[in-house]
Amino acid sequence: MKIVEKERSDGREWSFSAGKQRRSFYHHLQIALLLKLPLDVAALVPGISKKALFSSIDVLQARFGLEAINDFIIQDEELLGYRIERVVREAIRRHEATA
Repeated sequence: MKIVEKERSDGREWSFSAGKQRRSFYHHLQIALLLKLPLDVAALVPGISKKALFSSIDVLQARFGLEAINDFIIQDEELLGYRIERVVREAIRRHEATA
């Protein structure tokens, strides 16, 4: 959402944007290929848990504030379910440790 677009006195243009920028279909496709495909391939390897691998990726994206990955995760039912399960499990563990 563009709020203001004006020309400065020195002739250069500037603009101010507010709100979340919409991402293109191809951007979402790239994220899907970089995130979902490795998770699905890793699930085929014995001893590697898809949930554990996703949890590691999700913690990293939260730590570094990778908004594009977060947007993709909250739109994918499976990944969102993994996130909710992990967050609830961590909250229960913290609660039990303080009780």
